[in-house]
Amino acid sequence: MNELQWIEYLKKASPTHRDVIVGIGDDCAIVKGKGRYLLFTSDLFIEHVHFTRRGADFKQLGKRAASRALSDIVACGGVPKYLGISAGIPKGTSAQHMRSLFTGIKEYCRKYKIDIVGGDTSQSSVLFLDIWAVGETKKYVLRSTAVSGDYIFVTGPLGRLKFDQPCQLRAKEIQALVKAYKVTSMIDISDGFVLDLYRILQASRKGALLWSEEIPLTRGKKDLYRGEDYELLFTVDRRENIAQLAKKYFLVGRIKNAAFGYKIASGGKNEDVSVKGYLHF
Repeated sequence: MNELQWIEYLKKASPTHRDVIVGIGDDCAIVKGKGRYLLFTSDLFIEHVHFTRRGADFKQLGKRAASRALSDIVACGGVPKYLGISAGIPKGTSAQHMRSLFTGIKEYCRKYKIDIVGGDTSQSSVLFLDIWAVGETKKYVLRSTAVSGDYIFVTGPLGRLKFDQPCQLRAKEIQALVKAYKVTSMIDISDGFVLDLYRILQASRKGALLWSEEIPLTRGKKDLYRGEDYELLFTVDRRENIAQLAKKYFLVGRIKNAAFGYKIASGGKNEDVSVKGYLHF
């Protein structure tokens, strides 16, 4: 099984109870709380898979690791509140490097008023972090609720964020967006624009038409697939007045019915989108 097939297997093999609104398969698990919804997520950050130590700035690595997990909470319309860190540490790892790594995590969390509340440590053959986080919201957004006719937006240019940089958390901005507009689905772009939009389409059982000239690329077409952008990809109800929204964000296409398929308009023709991006296995 590849990564997408494995996640589908886990979804079917993991039944949930009545307080669980969403389990496996979205950016976060969502559980009903008192007067709000609680959001849970975790993210692995593994040496030789997500980063290399050679010449690395360990403080930046820490910030990057934290931002990856916390971005998932924002992508569900939530505000991150708490973070935990479990670490696998190889023998001979510099204590200074580990202090710098933790300092990066701590500084990033302080910036967004997030408390570090726990974790675990173990010896490991490679350096890895498992970052878990908890957030909350009164109005959540899923991948699975896009509707035919919805507008497709992305919050910023693809390919702009360097692989060693943390992303900007837009929690307040997204809260305001969800309050002002009917946002029907959302995901953060971690594995590539094309692949992550495909996840929305699969979950919502829909198709899409993208407009190639409107997609904001930094380095060219490879930005469609490279991942690690952590911009937010979201859809807005077709009945909304999007004039002001289109001045702030990039309007890149429309949601279609499933029979239409997943296509991109280029040079006056609609072509099938090649679904690819970053998969962990």
